[in-house]
Amino acid sequence: MFAARSLLRRTVGSLPRAAITAAATVTAGSALVTAAYCEPYQPPNRTTAEWKKTLQDGRLMMGCASNTSSTLCAELIAAQGFDFVLIDAQHSAVDPEKLRCMIQAVHAGGSKAFVRVGGHLDRIGIQQSLDLGADGILVPCVNTAEDVALAVSCAKYPVHGPGSAGGTRSVYLNLRPQFPGGVVPLFKYVNEQANKESIVMVQIETNDALENVEQICAVPGLDVAFIGPGDLATSMGLVRELGMPACWGHPRFAAAKERIAAACKSSGVVAGIWNGTDTNGLKAAAAQGFRFMVVDADILAMSSGLSAGLAEKVKAREELGCA
Repeated sequence: MFAARSLLRRTVGSLPRAAITAAATVTAGSALVTAAYCEPYQPPNRTTAEWKKTLQDGRLMMGCASNTSSTLCAELIAAQGFDFVLIDAQHSAVDPEKLRCMIQAVHAGGSKAFVRVGGHLDRIGIQQSLDLGADGILVPCVNTAEDVALAVSCAKYPVHGPGSAGGTRSVYLNLRPQFPGGVVPLFKYVNEQANKESIVMVQIETNDALENVEQICAVPGLDVAFIGPGDLATSMGLVRELGMPACWGHPRFAAAKERIAAACKSSGVVAGIWNGTDTNGLKAAAAQGFRFMVVDADILAMSSGLSAGLAEKVKAREELGCA
């Protein structure tokens, strides 16, 4: 029996685990034995609490932003080994059905799926993102602790855990956490798992948010305070004064980063930043305590790669005299 099961597993071992959900019947002597093709299904959200603890314990989590609105790109990014993919529903053409499919694609690729929503007043966007299976949300454009508390309340059920005291998340039906395999009853999900498994992040990208960052980081239920460098430098007046990229080298911006990192450390919140593709900047930010970073973006990577490849071939064409 065990030999038959082992042979079956070797035969189907190269197939994607998530795609193999059936069982096979094999003959072992005179008995019929049912051998499962794969391990029992585990919804991706079930690992989010552990992922969050690893982040809080100090691991530098690196992710890639997805602005292409493409499920193929989302899965491709995740399959490269990024810790997370940030699906940008703030600036991209992502409707709820596309969002659902992009979240599934990210999970199929093996990364955590986070969604940047429209803001702290985007209750529908926050709740739909989590109901569709996102591991967390990134909320832009907050200015005060009250803004952050409202965003947290949309993400948390009023049951147990940080942020739940003011929680207002609807308990009507949570599609993704319940339906892939039907493994989690609604009451168990709401009472025991959902608040632990939802990661709430906000962007510190305005001068008001910078001035209120200590109060913002003290809001119960907030996990990550994330710097949006472009908008923050603009709101501080540095872009107007110095332009880009000089604004980010100004002592005022450096002081802002230090203040945000210190506020996060004081409140036990993880400090995050959009770092782009600058490895030296990544090292410097990590030394300051930043542990959640967007280090690339799909459109930027595609543009850079295509541009570099084409330039090389154009040069070859000229050298061949075929221009």
